[in-house]
Amino acid sequence: MRRPLFIIFIFIMCVSFVYTKNKNLDKSYNNDNVEITGIVKYKKEKQKYDEYKVDKFLIRDYSRKKDLTVGMKIKLSGKFKSLDDMNYEDFNYGVYLKSCGYKGLIYINNYKIISKSILYENLGKIKAYIRSTNRYLYKENSDFINSLILGEKEQLKQEDNEMFSRTGTSHIIAISGLHTGVLCALVTFTIGGINKISKLLILFITMSLYCIMIGTSPSIVRAIAFTMILYLAIFFDRKIDGISTLSLIGTFLVINNPYILYNISFQLSFLATLSIIYFYGYINNVIKLSLISLTLASNILTLPIIYYNFKGIPIISVISNMVIVPFIGIIMYMSIISISIFKINIGIAKFIAYFNMIIINNIYFLLEKMSNLDFAYIEIDNPNMIYVIIYYTAIFLYMIYKELKVMKEQKNELQGYYN
Repeated sequence: MRRPLFIIFIFIMCVSFVYTKNKNLDKSYNNDNVEITGIVKYKKEKQKYDEYKVDKFLIRDYSRKKDLTVGMKIKLSGKFKSLDDMNYEDFNYGVYLKSCGYKGLIYINNYKIISKSILYENLGKIKAYIRSTNRYLYKENSDFINSLILGEKEQLKQEDNEMFSRTGTSHIIAISGLHTGVLCALVTFTIGGINKISKLLILFITMSLYCIMIGTSPSIVRAIAFTMILYLAIFFDRKIDGISTLSLIGTFLVINNPYILYNISFQLSFLATLSIIYFYGYINNVIKLSLISLTLASNILTLPIIYYNFKGIPIISVISNMVIVPFIGIIMYMSIISISIFKINIGIAKFIAYFNMIIINNIYFLLEKMSNLDFAYIEIDNPNMIYVIIYYTAIFLYMIYKELKVMKEQKNELQGYYN
């Protein structure tokens, strides 16, 4: 068998799907007062309430009077809301929260500080510093910068989200393999490569801390884990099979949280990576243009998810990605440099930020013009799941055919494993 890990992953997904669909709903503690103890791992200020993550629970404070900060270990009490009782019209909010790793929602009443976590406290301070410094240096562009570096895309304006959606560039404002690859390259450059085990450990520790700081969402964990395995293979001078590696990571994530299957970010992240690994080589052999080949390849397995969940198809995604993708690394590098030297020399930091904003403003200008084109985006009023099933059936049958063909060629010693 050519890729047994992929077969195992498919099996685990099927088992998890059956398990989650047949799991009995648990509303025994719904609306009861409960007590939990845990570390405050993040804080978000929403329009009507403050939101925290404590242990594996989502905490909301509608009074906005609880002075909680990241890193506090607290014992809190409040009204528990079961995630099995949150189905609003055609959106199951409870399943969405489960897919993000939450066990329940608690409306906080009281709390008591027990101690502090030095790790989370310091990471929280670093994150707050990055966020506030970006807001000072980049003003109206700060939300875009914070989405690139911190994954805080919730603060983007609605019109900005629509622009990225219509142009097929929404993946830019969500932490993915592109962003983690840029950050890993910056770390390896800073430490002078990864020619020593100590430098590899520095890279691993840095990216692990970064993962904790920005939040361990399924797509972020997948992206960082895949990038780390890639660098591990480079260090030991070993080849890796991308699909097997992706399957291994996916298997661990699904076993850890079966509801991750319903997380759209995870679906898009996983399928985009699988699509690039499998189809990029075939497409690039024909087109001979890496960026176009990469964009086309990533869309093959993600297009049905976008069609069904976002009710539309971005037609000009290839062109728009050619506009923005080449500059993402430059924008991120300049942002990190300006943040790093802000405390040392604010004048130089502003100078770097000024040129960075020129790039960002020009990208925004071009994307806005493209998003306003009548043919840029096809809206679908009632997406049909049957079309999605037919599409994926055809694509995966083709992939199985190609796999069987490669296995036959390998048997005859005509082709290697890593192609």
